Amino acid sequence: MSKKKKKRGTDEVVKVGLKKATGFTGGLLINIVIVFLVIKVFSFAFDFTYSVFGDVAKDPISREVSVVEIPADSSILQIGEALEDSGIIDNKYAFWAKIKIKGYSNMIIPGKYGLSPAMTYEEIINVICRIELEEEEE
Repeated sequence: MSKKKKKRGTDEVVKVGLKKATGFTGGLLINIVIVFLVIKVFSFAFDFTYSVFGDVAKDPISREVSVVEIPADSSILQIGEALEDSGIIDNKYAFWAKIKIKGYSNMIIPGKYGLSPAMTYEEIINVICRIELEEEEE
């Protein structure tokens, strides 16, 4: 017994070709979306890390000063939210992380502070913790 090869008609060939093309296009779109998401995640991670460890100011050329009140029972995240709402910082979570890393969480002094978007996170922390920076003169 010999097996007979079944010849495909033109319609069947077109359908098979369309299925392959659709599968390729769908796979390509999924890969593009995955690459886009990976790039977005790395971009966010870089921006966050730079905000925590870099010398970042929201608007370095701003001359605006806002008064922010820090109540006695505020958490670091609440303080960061108040600063973010006042337009002084961009990311309350980066502010929280910077304070935790530096070990200043128990040094924040309640009160009203005049702060600017031109100030770096480090300068803001120095003001609200009333840390005097000693400059070495050579």
